[in-house]
Amino acid sequence: MDDQKEKNRSQYDTTLKDLFEKPPQRLLQILIGREAVELLSVEFASTQKRIPDLVFLMKDDSIFHLELHGRSEVMDWRMLMYYTVIRQRYPNRVLVQKVLYVGLQEWQSGSAIEEPNLSFHYEVIDIRSIDCRELLNSPSLEENILAILCRIDNQKEVIQEILYRITELPIKARADALTKLVILSRLRRLETFVKKEAEEMSLTFNLMENDVFRPIIMKAQMDSEQIGERRGEQKGRKEGEAKILTRQLQRRFGTVPDWASEKIAKADLSSLEEWSLRIFDAQSLDDVFSDKV
Repeated sequence: MDDQKEKNRSQYDTTLKDLFEKPPQRLLQILIGREAVELLSVEFASTQKRIPDLVFLMKDDSIFHLELHGRSEVMDWRMLMYYTVIRQRYPNRVLVQKVLYVGLQEWQSGSAIEEPNLSFHYEVIDIRSIDCRELLNSPSLEENILAILCRIDNQKEVIQEILYRITELPIKARADALTKLVILSRLRRLETFVKKEAEEMSLTFNLMENDVFRPIIMKAQMDSEQIGERRGEQKGRKEGEAKILTRQLQRRFGTVPDWASEKIAKADLSSLEEWSLRIFDAQSLDDVFSDKV
């Protein structure tokens, strides 16, 4: 069960960061009231493997660090560590830090350190404090998908609107967007609802394009081909896990070398899942793929 939770958490993290590959201008206006120029890359020295989630250069030349988090846990010292690294990289710029909380439970942890010789604080914003319409009105599909995590008054209406916008995409992009929507819907326990709405819209787009939705349709058709279909589903899970693992490695260690890509391509599903879990504690690529337990 713990392994499954870590796997799900990894999917959420990867999906959220993918949605922020381009600055989410509408969301940034809500969070900080300014527009970003670009997404900056900030990495620690080789002895430190944690990397801040999102660091933006704003139009007024300030720096905005946004940390995405799905658990209600203490972030104080980690945020201070990030603050130190970013300020060292950009010593002449004003730095603002915020945590965007996307978890299901209420945020219980603090957001400050107060000691005799240290005073440090940052702001935590629960994404449910944002009206989903703010992001649905954005021209960016990535922000439209994020709307499922915000405050929603009419779930059916909002989910249908997001799905309709996804149908306008090319086939390959459509499948990718559908997968992201389903993964994020789990953070609000709306996965079943999203899949049901998508099924009802099956005349608008082909659900068989996507591994997430394919098993729902195939389940009703299983007969003598059941074994073969399960093998196909296993292949789809393996490909999805390999893609997620590669993105995790890129986020954590930078460019993935050819030898690592070959190991991922040849690995079975259990190995891919195990390597994904190791990323949280590994200090190098060798640690991730090591045969030692």
